[in-house]
Amino acid sequence: MKVGILGTGEVGRTLGAGFAGLGHEVRIGSREPGSDKLRAWAEKTGARASSGTFAEAASFAEVAVLATLWTGTESALRLAGPENLAGKVVIDATNPLLFDPAGRRSWPWATAIRVGSRCSVGCRTRASSRRSTPSAMRTW
Repeated sequence: MKVGILGTGEVGRTLGAGFAGLGHEVRIGSREPGSDKLRAWAEKTGARASSGTFAEAASFAEVAVLATLWTGTESALRLAGPENLAGKVVIDATNPLLFDPAGRRSWPWATAIRVGSRCSVGCRTRASSRRSTPSAMRTW
């Protein structure tokens, strides 16, 4: 199977290496497909691994994996080209985190649920001890 990974962060590179290790061909898509980081990843991962632009990875894919930070998701999909993903299985491994300049994480969807409550699919949200956070978005 041909797997296109949209995103070159740790999640994308790890999933790509995992798919390649199982015998699948993997192309990881990036704004900078010739970067040192991706050359090193492809060399370490083996002959079944390559890099290209977002559009090249999406076009190559029989199955696509979206593995971007929350803030880069829309741009990555636009660069991949909806026509290159049409009719394909797309696995969404998006990391829904926002980072402030100090490197603290926040959940962009935190305003939609009460911290510590049960969500509709039976999961638990993480209760925060930071009661002094001024906004509805908690960080931890």
